[in-house]
Amino acid sequence: MKRIILNTILQELERELSRLSHANEQSNKGAAFSAPNAEKQRDTTGVEAAFLAHGYAKQCITLAKQIEELKALEVEDFTGQEVDVGALVEVEMSGETDCYLLLHCGGGGEVTVDGKRVTVITPESPLGASLMGNIEAGSFSFRAGEEGIILDVC
Repeated sequence: MKRIILNTILQELERELSRLSHANEQSNKGAAFSAPNAEKQRDTTGVEAAFLAHGYAKQCITLAKQIEELKALEVEDFTGQEVDVGALVEVEMSGETDCYLLLHCGGGGEVTVDGKRVTVITPESPLGASLMGNIEAGSFSFRAGEEGIILDVC
């Protein structure tokens, strides 16, 4: 199941990369068209489009690297082990049960696989940091004393 979840996340990230690439392409076209056609000295449309294109390009590079890292990620079974990157963790907090996949990237993304909603968290996130190193059936503290229980780790 974890491989299916990871593949679904990869598909979402690849769609995002495609969207960002298209936005970068449009911004580059806007920058190239606006500069020679500026009507006034203070027309900054081309400069603004160039800044956007630069930002999109940086995001594309970062996201492409993250996608490659995820493709290379070994799918491990963390049953009976400490929570670490790659672990799928089911937790109960405030009477609600949620499922999280701990990864180095894609934090905040959500996918639904076989009717189960899985949220991607990173070790740098408050929840990810709280879960790291804990084991199944253990409790953890999160956000100013709120506590949770780790129901399952795989």
